[in-house]
Amino acid sequence: MQRRGFLSAAALLTVAASTPLPASACRLFPADVTDRYRATQAGAEIGRQSIAFRRETGRFVVDVEVGMEFVMPGAGTLEYRHECREVWDTGWLHALASRTRIGERERYVEARRRRGALAVKGSEIRSYQVSTYVVPSSLWHRDSRLVEAFIDAESGNLRFVRPRFVGRERLDQSGTELEANHYRMRGQLNLDAWYNSDCALVRWDRPIAGGDGISFRLQPA
Repeated sequence: MQRRGFLSAAALLTVAASTPLPASACRLFPADVTDRYRATQAGAEIGRQSIAFRRETGRFVVDVEVGMEFVMPGAGTLEYRHECREVWDTGWLHALASRTRIGERERYVEARRRRGALAVKGSEIRSYQVSTYVVPSSLWHRDSRLVEAFIDAESGNLRFVRPRFVGRERLDQSGTELEANHYRMRGQLNLDAWYNSDCALVRWDRPIAGGDGISFRLQPA
């Protein structure tokens, strides 16, 4: 019997019929590297993001760092700092810890898997548990383009979305052209993400209502 406060797997994971490449065709976890992204808004560079992957004592650890200054309609220019560590074990998210500051506002999120459920708490949410497979909103995971819900790494909330395959597109990445699959997520989080043939994240965009969105593009190694 499903316990109250838990969410079913069927509600969290779906495979889009038009997806050109199944998740199983890609490696579950990337190699031990650091991917670096350039953040722009209205064509101007506003900051950087890094996603570092490493294997550690039988677990897979991901460190995400973002630093930028962006323009928010009605609020002006805001400084944004975000740090998040994800720990994965046997293919499942085992723990997450993040700290985020937007202007003068700071918040944290902590999550840990216990007895088969991921317990999530944060500075701005009521604690809850998720009993099934979920991925954070960092978008690097190969299943990010398929899931119907993310754990928002900034707020800790469970955000429901509808993913859709937009099409295969050619991107200009720092003067180099590459082909990537474009996915659009709309709902409680609005994101666009592009993945190459290895399911590696090469670009992601975050729209801003009433203003210019922010785009993050992978930089050459």
